[in-house]
Amino acid sequence: MNLKFIVIALLVSLVFACGKTNKSEKAEMYEASELSSMMRDMVDFSKAAKQSLADGKTIDSIPSHFWGLKEAHATRDEHLEKPFQDMTAPYLNALKGIERADSQMYFYNASIDACKSCHSVYCGGPMEIINQL
Repeated sequence: MNLKFIVIALLVSLVFACGKTNKSEKAEMYEASELSSMMRDMVDFSKAAKQSLADGKTIDSIPSHFWGLKEAHATRDEHLEKPFQDMTAPYLNALKGIERADSQMYFYNASIDACKSCHSVYCGGPMEIINQL
């Protein structure tokens, strides 16, 4: 009887030990690509820009790392594809318009339209967020 109890106790212990996972290991498995991180910054910038324009203020500057959009490494190297490279131009041109302080609302809207256009081809997941901008 004691042997059966010990075997059962060991099996139960083994099942519980194998079922445990380290949460910090799971958190470290995903690391955002350079492009993904930049796009998160673009969302933050766009939210702040939208609020500034709604308050009648101007957008003072464009974060400098946005100008590296074409070179920012993507998760699956989409940044190397010609269609992706072609779709960066409208966004970067809209940023130039914002930076010149020419009709900032117009160029802000153009930047959001460029995001929608690209994300209709690449990674449609963020469209809900983009539509709120």
